[in-house]
Amino acid sequence: MRTQIKRFLLTIGFMTRIPVKVDLGEVKDEDMHKGFLYYPVVGLVIGLIDMAVYLALAGFLPPVFGILFAMLANLCVTGAFHLDGLSDTADGIYSARTRERMLEIMKDSRIGTNGAIAMCFDLALQFAGIWYCRPRWLVILLLPVAGKMVQGAIVYKAIYPREKGIGIYVGTVDLPTVIGTIILGLIPMILAFSWQGALIFAILYVFAYLFRIYITGKIGGITGDVMGAGTELAQVLFLILVIILTRYGGLEPGSPVIAIRQLLFR
Repeated sequence: MRTQIKRFLLTIGFMTRIPVKVDLGEVKDEDMHKGFLYYPVVGLVIGLIDMAVYLALAGFLPPVFGILFAMLANLCVTGAFHLDGLSDTADGIYSARTRERMLEIMKDSRIGTNGAIAMCFDLALQFAGIWYCRPRWLVILLLPVAGKMVQGAIVYKAIYPREKGIGIYVGTVDLPTVIGTIILGLIPMILAFSWQGALIFAILYVFAYLFRIYITGKIGGITGDVMGAGTELAQVLFLILVIILTRYGGLEPGSPVIAIRQLLFR
């Protein structure tokens, strides 16, 4: 149990700006690799913070401010970690350069035109998606989970195209850990949207795998930046799927969500 708690806290410290001041003892590479299991849980922690900000402001300000500050809270908690990965990936992949030059561009901390466009559209699409989704507090809660739960499709048995870097998960995560991540991602989706939550998960997972194939064809593998980009793109797709299924598939919150809504908004 202590080992699992350590791995969970290490993953939170790695993926967020939340300070982890507990004495974790000796940290091994295995702890970081096994900590991948808790990606969806870390996403849920982030989502709870975002949701709390939204609910705190939505009570006395127009909804637009609640959405904007929830998105800002997400960026503050994560340090815009994944957004930076999306920007770097867009700059490299769409630079029309050689594979080696793409990797160099992705490593450059400066933001290019493609990266700036990707960030602007990503944030705009997420804002629009949250605005049209109902209930908003629920999608704000699940949005980070959606981005984290598909990472197994991106990194499992993938190739890391650099000699060194922070892409420590790429190719090192074993199948049981990936399966555990799938289960932990499926649970909140099914609780939120019943069987349609499983459908959303499946579509996102297939998308993540196709994204992996596309990127691997471009740069010969998967980097930490690509993982971040996959998170951001999965989040946008999640919002679009919720909107489509709500309009044409009769998507409704599951019974646990209804109970929570009655508790919070009675």
